[in-house]
Amino acid sequence: MFARTLSKRVLTTATLAAGGYTAYTWQKSQFQNEVRTPVPLRAEAPQLPTRAELLEKMAKTEEFDVLVIGGGATGTGSAVDGATRGLNVALVEMNDFASGTSSKSTKMAHGGVRYLEKAFWELSKAQLDLVIEALNERAHMLETAPHLCKVLPIMIPVYNYWQVPYFYVGCKMYDLFAGSQNLKGSYMMSAGLASEVAPMLDASKLKAGLVYHDGSFNDSRMNAALAVTAVERGATVLNYVEVTQLLKNEKTGHVEGAMARDRETGKEIRIKAKVVVNATGPFSDRLLQMDNAKDGLPRNDLLQYANEGHSSIGSRVAVSNPRMVVPSAGVHIVLPSFYCPKEIGLLDAKTSDGRVMFFLPWQGKVLAGTTDIPMKQVPENPTAAEADIQDILKELQHYIKFPVKREDVLSAWAGIRPLVRDPRTLTEADVGSTQGLVRNHFLFTSDTGLVTIAGGKWTTYREMAEQTIDEVIKVGHFQAKPCVTKKIKLAGAEGWDPNFVAMLAQEYGLSSKMAGHLANSYGTRSPIICEMFRKDEKNQLPVTFGGRENVTVFKNVNFDSFRYPFTIGELKYSIKYEYTRTALDFLMRRTRFGFLDARQALAAVDGTVSVMGDELNWNDDRREAERVQASEFIKTFGV
Repeated sequence: MFARTLSKRVLTTATLAAGGYTAYTWQKSQFQNEVRTPVPLRAEAPQLPTRAELLEKMAKTEEFDVLVIGGGATGTGSAVDGATRGLNVALVEMNDFASGTSSKSTKMAHGGVRYLEKAFWELSKAQLDLVIEALNERAHMLETAPHLCKVLPIMIPVYNYWQVPYFYVGCKMYDLFAGSQNLKGSYMMSAGLASEVAPMLDASKLKAGLVYHDGSFNDSRMNAALAVTAVERGATVLNYVEVTQLLKNEKTGHVEGAMARDRETGKEIRIKAKVVVNATGPFSDRLLQMDNAKDGLPRNDLLQYANEGHSSIGSRVAVSNPRMVVPSAGVHIVLPSFYCPKEIGLLDAKTSDGRVMFFLPWQGKVLAGTTDIPMKQVPENPTAAEADIQDILKELQHYIKFPVKREDVLSAWAGIRPLVRDPRTLTEADVGSTQGLVRNHFLFTSDTGLVTIAGGKWTTYREMAEQTIDEVIKVGHFQAKPCVTKKIKLAGAEGWDPNFVAMLAQEYGLSSKMAGHLANSYGTRSPIICEMFRKDEKNQLPVTFGGRENVTVFKNVNFDSFRYPFTIGELKYSIKYEYTRTALDFLMRRTRFGFLDARQALAAVDGTVSVMGDELNWNDDRREAERVQASEFIKTFGV
């Protein structure tokens, strides 16, 4: 009873000092009005149409307002924007969402400190505008998908005293141009503190550390969230549907839709639309070549095989001699967590050959990159060459005290960075040059009415989508609602609470690692997976064990698979609620298993195929084809 006579301040102090749970409980009950009530966990499954229902809707719809071709960041972002403005939107992607460049980024939501430096030295307003635009959009990403996008401090190690004021002013300018959207203020560390934060660096050479803040995010999961959000807003969104021909008006030549083929069944679909959008990223020239053809068909020489050695290894060419896109290959590698501090990234502001190199904590590992290798053609599946991997490792060794080993590389991949230029003003002499390159994105409408959006980067996807739909409304003469995508919450972000990890762990008795993984991958929809865990304990197992009838007997099993939290329950969830159709969809994009550890992902192929085969009623031939395709693809990821 004595505690009841204490003042609130004394009671709180006593509680904290003693760690008394009873006193805390009493205080909570007495001052309930002063404690924020947490958002209750909900395991309500979204009412999403099945893939079959979406196909039927696409086939039966007489005419859509807009057809978006391409299911990457910009394409799905445009679908969300169009649907939320009241347009009847269809989207088709020939492979899976984020199967191209959108899953192979540096995972940074950033303004670009290197562009700010260029803006300063080149007195370029265009470069500065690019930075300011990206800084604003960075804030919108953190707002619309807080479970997928987090603030990440990044330290620039300084090895010369004269660089200290230079980098310090640069970081402060970066904060300044972010304005009210600034995440956190940049600051300077002493050499001693910097070496404590990053003990892997050579402290004998270190003079200081400059820390600024950007965003880090999960790119392919963001892409999946955009696709699901678009469907929930009424859009008809389908992966594995390939455009085979642009439909044109016989009299005017205006693009009026497309013929497409469902790659699962081979069925042809006629999609009529008032406006068609080309959002195919590095493959934009492929659609433009179809647009230039009177019959809307692709050129016969599009698909070739090339071996360019350094930048692609026997890759099948998707677009030969592109006019609009100037492709450049960026290679990234993934390393164990001891190569970088767990809570702060490192930026090598200037490598030996003048490039910028990142070493970032990501998904419990370290992401290092990137290279910038010019290419003449656009490969269908770019791969990281050994020379590119060694290049990154060599640069990393300049800063790391312990030996940098090739066997530490857990995964490596290449993505195509699509720099763009206006193909309408390009002469044949300019095709092989960098003449007319646009550092930002590029949007235009051809004489046939085809709207093309290309270039840019993940951080600015939302603004690119907004401008694209603005153009669609103009071309189609639509009456539409204002854009709302700056504030709209993506799938999994509705009702998000910063304490969601703790709430999930408490409610379902999860480890902190599993709770963090689910909350930061699926957001407020992760309780659906947890209910699957409760319903069947087998769903808690790693996907490596998929298809084992007796889970109590693990013969010839690599128990390293338990180090990764990717479960059978997640796989079943992704099939039902995220349109996962192949083993690679799950291993590479709905989860990041193959990107984080290609060897372990390779070991999980059989289990993944077994579960998917049962869920999707695959026959033996389909299961074997999936095993082969997934295994061969993962083997190209640096292993």
